[in-house]
Amino acid sequence: MSEYSRLSSSDSDDEVKRQSTTSRLYEEMIQLIESGEWEVGGSIPSERTLMQQFQVSRIAVREALSMLRALGVLDISHGRSTTVRKMSSETLAKLFPLMLSMEGEQSLTHVFEVRCGLELQTARLAAQKRTADNLNRLTDLAQKFDSFDTDTPESIESDHQFHVQIAKATGNPLFWVLLNVLGSYVKFAQRESGKHDPEQHRRASQAHYEILQAITDRDPIRAQACMERHLRDAHHVSNL
Repeated sequence: MSEYSRLSSSDSDDEVKRQSTTSRLYEEMIQLIESGEWEVGGSIPSERTLMQQFQVSRIAVREALSMLRALGVLDISHGRSTTVRKMSSETLAKLFPLMLSMEGEQSLTHVFEVRCGLELQTARLAAQKRTADNLNRLTDLAQKFDSFDTDTPESIESDHQFHVQIAKATGNPLFWVLLNVLGSYVKFAQRESGKHDPEQHRRASQAHYEILQAITDRDPIRAQACMERHLRDAHHVSNL
């Protein structure tokens, strides 16, 4: 092995170790926030204190803090201490995909199970409580999704908004806030999969119209059944 190869290998190993340290530090900081040890609105320890507390380099501390700042979890201002920001639904929507991506392949199944519990209920309630305005918005979103031939960033977003609009039609704001957070991971997984299946897109579009028709007819049982078929079909395809 040449001297250059030995140096390159060493540099690569150092980079892997640094990234691993940063990831570990990031997760430990998240846990400090979740546990309340780092209080919302309160200042966190200085960089030097964090280096000593976690026995890591200044680079690892700064990278972990930058990741949390990018998520909107920390407020870092020059010349002032770093404080923990109040979590909003937008912050959760950013944080959720990263947290779940650390859990591996099983994450899709976990999200599917939660979505079923949530969206079967939203479909049922939407059929009972929907307004004419809800129907108009759902129709526009169903048609927009149908205008695409396969998955694109725009079609994925219109699909997400269709489901969010159903949640809004329930009249319960907690449903659409939770669905918006879950949907951020679903969109993330769809983009990362790189799958472009026109036939699956056609089935999804047809399912949207079936759900919409059941909600229009004020048929909660049919709306719930159509939503379940739609979610199970999407989950089956994502696991292929």
